[in-house]
Amino acid sequence: MVKDWPPLLQFLSEELGYHVRPAKAALGYDLFFIDLSSWKLSLSDRTPIIWVRELDLADTSPLSLLQSLLDLMRARAFTRRTVIVLHDGDSGPLLRYTTSPLYSLVILGREEQGKILGSRRPSGLLLDLISAQVPVSNLAPYETRAPVTGPRFFGREYEKSRILSNPDTNHVVLGIRRIGKTSLLCEVERILKEDEDYPHIVYMDCSDLLSTDDYIREVVRKLNPKELPRIHLQKYVFWFPDFLERMRRRYKRKIVFLLDEIDNLVIMQRGDWELFRMLRSSANKGACQYIIAGFREAMQEQHLLDSPFYNFAQDLRLSEFTRQQAHDLIVTPMENLRVRFKNMDQVVARIYEETAGQPNLIQYYCMILLKRLDQTGERTVGPDSLIDVYSDEGFKSHLLSSFMENTRNREKAVVYALLSECAECAVSGFTQVDIDTAVRGRQVALPQSDIDEACNVLSLAGVFRRKGRHLAFTSPVFARVLRETYDLAYLLSKVREEGL
Repeated sequence: MVKDWPPLLQFLSEELGYHVRPAKAALGYDLFFIDLSSWKLSLSDRTPIIWVRELDLADTSPLSLLQSLLDLMRARAFTRRTVIVLHDGDSGPLLRYTTSPLYSLVILGREEQGKILGSRRPSGLLLDLISAQVPVSNLAPYETRAPVTGPRFFGREYEKSRILSNPDTNHVVLGIRRIGKTSLLCEVERILKEDEDYPHIVYMDCSDLLSTDDYIREVVRKLNPKELPRIHLQKYVFWFPDFLERMRRRYKRKIVFLLDEIDNLVIMQRGDWELFRMLRSSANKGACQYIIAGFREAMQEQHLLDSPFYNFAQDLRLSEFTRQQAHDLIVTPMENLRVRFKNMDQVVARIYEETAGQPNLIQYYCMILLKRLDQTGERTVGPDSLIDVYSDEGFKSHLLSSFMENTRNREKAVVYALLSECAECAVSGFTQVDIDTAVRGRQVALPQSDIDEACNVLSLAGVFRRKGRHLAFTSPVFARVLRETYDLAYLLSKVREEGL
């Protein structure tokens, strides 16, 4: 019953409309979850709250109480999450033990809770108290190594809307590594599952599925594992389409497949295309919808008339963020963390330019800034804060590894030759004629079709930007870091040896 909750939770639920729900008690403490995802921070829709009653405080030292709370966090797997403690006494003694960054505990004593209840900006004061006790870099939603959903998902609203508003259409999401393909698929999955009438959803990482047999076994394992022992007896071309139709009837709804990292499977299927012809057939019959994510191979097959990919799905290309999307990703979380800006437009413009609008790099850049704020205790970011961020070894490594992962030897050769032969190209821009001259000057001969393809990939990867016939390096920082870090003549000789 709500009336048995702490007064602050009653107020947040009934007066402010926050979604609060009780959870199973642990170690004698009442637990709750509150949805703080609207703050666009790392606080989720299930932020844990522990209620420490006056009775819990009787004859208990602050150190003993902390040990008890830490045991509770281990028991409920809260150790990597920010946990709010509603403390029905004086929070001061316990706070002296929880100032370590090892603990993501927010202690709200009787006095702090009373201030929130009496405030004219209760949500703002609650956030102030949380950000005062937890390092801002821990509260930030920035994530550079894993997919994100919910409050951490930024900037792909158009693509998300296209997929969700066209449930009878297949979609292929195209983009370089670290551009947000997996996050988009995971966010679509999350939103679809919020609908009471959502379709049956199967998410699959296809990077290790290299044959028709691998794929079909994984689908059967997810949809009806009881049939696994018999599938080796089946002729897939007849049995698998029938299996998918049976599963559609079994689940009484269309099956939506979210197929991530499809490129390796495409490479292994070239020739007979048996698997992809079956997928196309199941989609045409209305049993399945496919939302596929890939890069080079998926992009290439989209335009080949004899490929089962041709006209199979609407393509959605993920490229760099717009300036407005970058502004939202930079400013919204920082303002929610009570970080102030000096010359906000200048800060955003500088970050956008130095990251070439790549969302992964923007987040890495922002994490560096927030960690520096934690170290200095300041809460202001201005143009001076950005000086030499790109000299941070982690940022440089992230920037260069992104380039190395998203390009093949041909594209690398174009970049190395340009920066070696044409010093002013990094600033003034260039044309394909300049590229041809640069690669020939380094004893590399590329046909026009190869130069075209290399420019297209480098543009998609955010290395080049195109305006008519003219091209330029999207980020001057990238060219500078590459020159300072590597011997470009040596790198070019190595890619020539390895083959273009």
